[in-house]
Amino acid sequence: MLFRRVLILGIDCLDYYLIQKWRLKPYLLDCCGYHYVGTDLYTPVIWAKFLTGVDVSTYGFDSRKISKVKRIKSLYYLYDFFKYLQKITDDKIMPFLKKELLKQVNTSPYVSSSIIKKAFLKFIISDSYEDLRIGEKILLRLLQKASQVERLPKKLMEKTFVHFAIRRGLRVMPIEFPPINDNIYSLIRIMLYFYIGSPVHERQIFLNHAWKLTKITLDLLLKKLEEYDLILWYTPYIDIASHMFYKPKNLRYMLKLYTVYRKLGNEIEKVVSKVYNDAIVLIVSDHGYNPARQDHSYFGYWSINLANIEKPRTILDFERLIRRLIL
Repeated sequence: MLFRRVLILGIDCLDYYLIQKWRLKPYLLDCCGYHYVGTDLYTPVIWAKFLTGVDVSTYGFDSRKISKVKRIKSLYYLYDFFKYLQKITDDKIMPFLKKELLKQVNTSPYVSSSIIKKAFLKFIISDSYEDLRIGEKILLRLLQKASQVERLPKKLMEKTFVHFAIRRGLRVMPIEFPPINDNIYSLIRIMLYFYIGSPVHERQIFLNHAWKLTKITLDLLLKKLEEYDLILWYTPYIDIASHMFYKPKNLRYMLKLYTVYRKLGNEIEKVVSKVYNDAIVLIVSDHGYNPARQDHSYFGYWSINLANIEKPRTILDFERLIRRLIL
């Protein structure tokens, strides 16, 4: 097979059942199906398996360890933040957070979810760190720093098809792809769980923010399509919408979810149409959604613009498939 560019569109929580039920053609290429992702349903872990083709838990990269370290680091950094606050004597420096946070300094290193949520909400409404007070900036920056534990360690990065492609001299560009370089979305993952049970208008604000980020990365993708041999692009947009609105008994919520699928599908269609004849396009998800459990399902979705391929059955099969495509 002659080499063609490879474009991987990673869509978090894209669900096989809903695509079939709603007949969403933008996600249906020449060949499609579903794959088993395992029982560790943590996004960075599943994508790590996708990238390496190995059970990354045997290398210590699993949800339990990552979550534990992330929580410890978050609390550690936030506790340092509290100590910093204790040294601040000028109330004008950060009137928004200081009084509420200082109430907790002497009793607990934990920050209440409402304080974190307010800081993040202000950030996404203002659309800039520059408009935040110093305490709010520190709070969000430290949470984002803690999320860096989700990055793939060097020993696993060297096992990825990305590393393989770079060694072969191919031009490679991951765009906010977990767990390689999703610096923006790693903070979004932390914040999502503060919004799942929020009032609908707050959930919608958060979802709109995710869409804005998705559009920014899509615009970058369209600009770079001709410059790279292998591009990996990712969005958590469907995942966020699913956690917030996948409730089969609520028709209004399901209409919102359907609109989200259609909205992203329209953009995916534009991208695929530009490269369909001269690039291999793989649309893939890390898992679907199980509304009965109100959580991720054990199966992801895939679709590719090739008719004759060995169909991937598990998340570990993709690494071998993609290596063959870029040989």
